[in-house]
Amino acid sequence: MSGDLSSAEDLTNQEFVPILVRALQRARALLPPEIGLVHEVAHDDMRVRGNAALLEDVFASACILAWQSMGATRSQIVVEAAEVVMDEIVLNTDAETLQGGLPPRRYAHISIGTSQRMPVGPLHLSMPPPPEGTRPPSARRLKLIQMREAVTAHKGTFSVFTDPALGSAFDIYLPTVLPLGRQAISGSGSAVSHVVYVDDYLGMRELVSEVLPDAGFRVSCFESGSEALRYIKSGQDACDAVVTDYKLVDLNGIDLLRQIKQLQPDLPVIIVSGYADDALRARAAEHGAAFVLSKSNDVDLLCQALRQLLHADPVSQPGSFTDWASL
Repeated sequence: MSGDLSSAEDLTNQEFVPILVRALQRARALLPPEIGLVHEVAHDDMRVRGNAALLEDVFASACILAWQSMGATRSQIVVEAAEVVMDEIVLNTDAETLQGGLPPRRYAHISIGTSQRMPVGPLHLSMPPPPEGTRPPSARRLKLIQMREAVTAHKGTFSVFTDPALGSAFDIYLPTVLPLGRQAISGSGSAVSHVVYVDDYLGMRELVSEVLPDAGFRVSCFESGSEALRYIKSGQDACDAVVTDYKLVDLNGIDLLRQIKQLQPDLPVIIVSGYADDALRARAAEHGAAFVLSKSNDVDLLCQALRQLLHADPVSQPGSFTDWASL
């Protein structure tokens, strides 16, 4: 399979739309002339950490499979892409099952299907066939299992829905990332702000260790409060802020907050919790916490809070899924 992922280094922070457009151009050249291909991209500034060649293979293959599933009915292939924020509304029990348990963050949501499933609207753009005489593109296509493996390697989810009357449709979520090179101003005088993050859930540590560097922060992750305390006490690398989950394997967030404040009273501490109620906020504020954030919020809200604490330059934020759902 072209573009196989051999390591995390194969994933590059890059613009998403050019990847999608190249895939659609490939698919358009392979589709029969009578089959239309239309697309709509709601946000053209999305970025992903990905393998471009492999993602192109996924999107082009999905278009071809959607065409092959049409049967006797000749309709159009419809592709839609938008950036969404997984937050409280989509993290209810039913939606979490539908989305494969995705962690709260920003995603590029790509839908690919037939016009019988996805009606063509006024904002859809038609992908024109290539000029006559153009060299045909690669006919390489991925099997469904390869497509799923490729999306999973990008920390996303891949779903396929098949109906004999409506054809096949594909629902893909890929994590989006911030542009590189946004350095956060440090409160301790070093070049880039250093954040200590504490969480016993590996998935959240991996997520934070990916998102914060793109936002311009250095981050050191720890599984337990005791490990984080030893690191802070050692003074081997000054930190500018601490972010801790409330429920840890050894301490709770309030206990860790108290001990940090005894060591460094001016060190900002943020507590994140799956149950961030008023009682927890009151207790945290009493002991000097800077913020209490819900763990179900988009992790980029953590970047906003850190920038506010450390007086870093703000980064513009797109609207959330909740905002759009209320329109």
